[in-house]
Amino acid sequence: MKVTFFTESVACCAARIGTLSGFERFPNIFFETPLLLIYTKGGSVPHLTKDVFKMVTSEQHLLSVSLSSTILMADSIKELNISFADFVGMKDYINFLSIHDPAYTTNSGFQQLDSISIWSRTGRSRLTANKYMELVQNLKPDLYVALCDGDTNINSSAKRVSNAVSRSRTLMEQCLSIHQSSDILKSTGILGAVEGGYNLEARKESVDHLKSMPLTGFIIDGLHNNGPSVQNIPSELVKHVVQHTTNLLPADKIRVSMGCWNPATVLDLVELGVDVFDSSYPYVITEQSQALVFMCDDNTCENLCAISVAEKRYKDDFSPICTNCTCLTCRNHTRAYLHHLKHTQEMLGSVLLMIHNTHYYLAFFTAIRDSLKNGTFGQLKTKIHLKYTTTNFK
Repeated sequence: MKVTFFTESVACCAARIGTLSGFERFPNIFFETPLLLIYTKGGSVPHLTKDVFKMVTSEQHLLSVSLSSTILMADSIKELNISFADFVGMKDYINFLSIHDPAYTTNSGFQQLDSISIWSRTGRSRLTANKYMELVQNLKPDLYVALCDGDTNINSSAKRVSNAVSRSRTLMEQCLSIHQSSDILKSTGILGAVEGGYNLEARKESVDHLKSMPLTGFIIDGLHNNGPSVQNIPSELVKHVVQHTTNLLPADKIRVSMGCWNPATVLDLVELGVDVFDSSYPYVITEQSQALVFMCDDNTCENLCAISVAEKRYKDDFSPICTNCTCLTCRNHTRAYLHHLKHTQEMLGSVLLMIHNTHYYLAFFTAIRDSLKNGTFGQLKTKIHLKYTTTNFK
């Protein structure tokens, strides 16, 4: 069985509904795109136990797992000869392995001729293609990204961009060679990284190298260095690069964009044909003691994108975060209680915010898919853009 993507859309650069299926562990499961990968640290959703996460959503999900947050487990997993999903007790879910953690800023400037650097709690690890693929075979993810040099952003020099494209091409060839000869990975999906920073010619060079390869899809990489600052990148800065890239990519392969893009930018990227995102944004918002309300039209949410429960205004506010939200937090707790938990530094505060923000963002992606099916995507996009262009987090 082979991981495959299907869409009826023949346009390269357009919003589309598709399905991702063919997972060996769950042959009857398919995921509809645009799709949200559930952000994890070490295979677990931050602040939530597995049982609590199942209370947030009973549906099957695809988990986003970064190597930087799991590499310290690799030796134990190899010794036990089990998969990463079994090791962390998340075998009920499909795993997507990326290289860097999208919620934390990646240290820049540490790439070498034949290796990429990642950072864990114990410091820096250098990964050659051989070392990386050894780790992939030990972890046994369902989908993974080939090793690549994505250390570019809007300010990267032409030389840095050129090196990123060249190094990623070499690493891709090495990873694919090992992938194709591995019995362990024969049913695992591999994605190639499109690099090139903000240089359109470099992007074309990267795509030209990748598009004839037997890949499950592509990750549009090298637009940022991860971390909370990504939410503040205006979509106007990236739209022309993404549009150029998706126009070059084959329409029958999945496209992924990692990073904590804000919802307005997510909609812009969906409109340009990006299929998959991760939920590092609601995690970052949780860490900032914020609760998402950007889809709510209720008067108590005013024209806000998110509310900060630490604000004094919520001390005696006994309404839920959002009256239209059906999450466990909104059904059982008030803004005043969350304000209290924040100021007493109770761990429960982060748990309740993560429950709400995860539920809310999953509902956002359901709304995206529904709007594409019923022809109201433009209205949804206008509504969310209005929130994010006229208001700030409060």
